[in-house]
Amino acid sequence: MKKLITILLLSSVALTAAPKIEIHRVHQKVVEATGHPYGSPGGIYFKHTNIHPFILYAVQYSHDMKTWTHLYNFGSVKTDTNSPLFHWYQLPPGKCFFRIIELW
Repeated sequence: MKKLITILLLSSVALTAAPKIEIHRVHQKVVEATGHPYGSPGGIYFKHTNIHPFILYAVQYSHDMKTWTHLYNFGSVKTDTNSPLFHWYQLPPGKCFFRIIELW
């Protein structure tokens, strides 16, 4: 009986959906007649899905996947949320990897 309960608990932990992060690019618009840019500069924002409500999360970035640096922390009362827009000058230079983790 204990083995059956243990297997059911472990399988339920394995089946829970992990938080996901999607990156969406925002392009700066250009005025047709003059060609001068208007509006906010381009950048990216993150769409978070499968998160647990009322838990604090962090988005981190890394260039080599060994050393991770915090970009920002967030929490939500829903299971899906969006981040604010990050302009290109606010993001780390060069190519990098992003991940989402739970903070304790």
